[in-house]
Amino acid sequence: MIKLFISDLDGTLLGMNHYIKPEDIESLKELNQAKVELAVASGRMDHDIAQVLNKVGVTGHRISQNGAFVYDVNDNSIHSRFFEAAMAKEVMNFIEEEPMVKTVSTEDKIYTSEHNEWVDLISTQLFQNIIIEPALTSQFGNHIAPSKITLHGKEDDVILAHGRVQKQFGNKLDSFISHESCVDIMPQMINKGNGIKALLHSIGVEPNETACIGDSFNDLPMFEVTPHSYAMSTAHPDVQKKAAYVVDHVYEAVEDLKTKGLH
Repeated sequence: MIKLFISDLDGTLLGMNHYIKPEDIESLKELNQAKVELAVASGRMDHDIAQVLNKVGVTGHRISQNGAFVYDVNDNSIHSRFFEAAMAKEVMNFIEEEPMVKTVSTEDKIYTSEHNEWVDLISTQLFQNIIIEPALTSQFGNHIAPSKITLHGKEDDVILAHGRVQKQFGNKLDSFISHESCVDIMPQMINKGNGIKALLHSIGVEPNETACIGDSFNDLPMFEVTPHSYAMSTAHPDVQKKAAYVVDHVYEAVEDLKTKGLH
């Protein structure tokens, strides 16, 4: 039987302008009422995940920033990880010439070095404002402890930038295309899969008692944790291939689990 159901946010549970399908809300509430624990695993901030869980009206664990931070349903910190300041500075220097907006996340804030129209556009899809800090990199290790560095831009630029980052830092850090418009750069071994493993160990749930659903390349480590993995039909074909099943909506994954007698 499934004891834990994990959902990604953007492109999976969460649509544009923070829209959530009523059917998905009802399916998660049904799981909550059936004593199946819920979790959200996202590249977003912990604050964003908490807001979504509150909007849905359910309780759940939170795996934020691709596994950099893990909190259980009672707000206990299970795991946290930051960049070493020197490595974060090296990354920022390397991506300086990329034709994209660069943001730096800490545990609870998002920074960028200059304001432009793209920053405003990105901000509309977040649950908090991006802070403008012109001396951003110089604050690393002092007032700013980076946990995630993100490049935002057009899909073609995202693909090229991800390739360059992988080539330069492949054995020093992890990077993911978390959305067609984003490349997330993380400390080494920080991913949703390892974040979920930390959660499972803490709450005493086995991988085969877990189901998950996602739609992006940063969900692939999550798919590897459990045999009950679902990819959204809108996901890239390479993402779909790595999941056990493909569905159109979150609620369809819940219904499938019920049909199989796992829920």
